[in-house]
Amino acid sequence: MHLLVYRIGKYISRTPRTHTLPRSIGRGLLTSVPIIFALYFLFYSHTVLIIILDGVMVGPSNMLLDVFTERGIYHKVNGRWRRFALANFSYDNPIVNGLAILLGVIMLFAATQL
Repeated sequence: MHLLVYRIGKYISRTPRTHTLPRSIGRGLLTSVPIIFALYFLFYSHTVLIIILDGVMVGPSNMLLDVFTERGIYHKVNGRWRRFALANFSYDNPIVNGLAILLGVIMLFAATQL
């Protein structure tokens, strides 16, 4: 997901190529293509639609977490890229990371119960 991320100083620099919602969906699908081909052509599995759905969901879920970090995500306003962040939590904040992990476990549990 973070192919074009590089370090400048102490902050991780992001670009609109990696941290916009539509492009994150495309990158999620791009990373799931080898899995789709392997399952369909090698094992002739019918779970391809589930893998495609997972590929679509991977990017936005990453953007959801990134919107809470210091550098946020990008969106276009009047033809220019602007950063958007709901909160300015540090990347290495143990309390926020623990809450994100707990929320992920709860969502995983809820998904398996449905």
